[in-house]
Amino acid sequence: MKLGDGARGAIVAAALLAASATVAGCDGGSGGTSHAASSTRTPVSASHTATRRATAPTASAAGPTGSTHTLAELAQHPCLAVTEADGGVDKLYIAIEGRETTMKGDPTSCQWGAVGGLVSFTPYTSTDLTEDARFRDLTHKTVSGHRARVGTYQRDDSAFMVVDVGAGHSFRLIVASFGAGAPKGPGTVGLAVEFAEAIVSHLR
Repeated sequence: MKLGDGARGAIVAAALLAASATVAGCDGGSGGTSHAASSTRTPVSASHTATRRATAPTASAAGPTGSTHTLAELAQHPCLAVTEADGGVDKLYIAIEGRETTMKGDPTSCQWGAVGGLVSFTPYTSTDLTEDARFRDLTHKTVSGHRARVGTYQRDDSAFMVVDVGAGHSFRLIVASFGAGAPKGPGTVGLAVEFAEAIVSHLR
């Protein structure tokens, strides 16, 4: 389902803040429902600021590439959600390594630049966003056996996905397209699904 004007400000603001934080970390290195899709709180406004942590742990630093983490651990270091093995050219094809960012009032997120778009991952350790009334009209989907909701923003096809991972836990993915001139990928929804599957595969 397409996300309409009611959600676009929140999603675009979150995506732009994520993009600015990611680009800042690289040396020169981007009408349907009325849900406020950026968080479980009030919609993100332009006045909120994103800050990048100086060093974000990588999966290789935390252990083997096949290592697993709880959602609570990912809430502390969200960039551990995918591994170096996930990011290869035959998989997620991550071209810009993960950077942790914090938007005022939101949990810590991680943003990666992949072929197909900028991907922002945010874990929620005490909220099942798939049961949030604001997202009830989004398309119902299953990701590796987990309940999910997905929508796109009609103007630029940015994607928004929430995935239930049990016990009142969930995570959010926002995928913002890099634009027509960028290398093509699986599409923003496809990229969200691929990241969601990778993240779920490492959860314990």
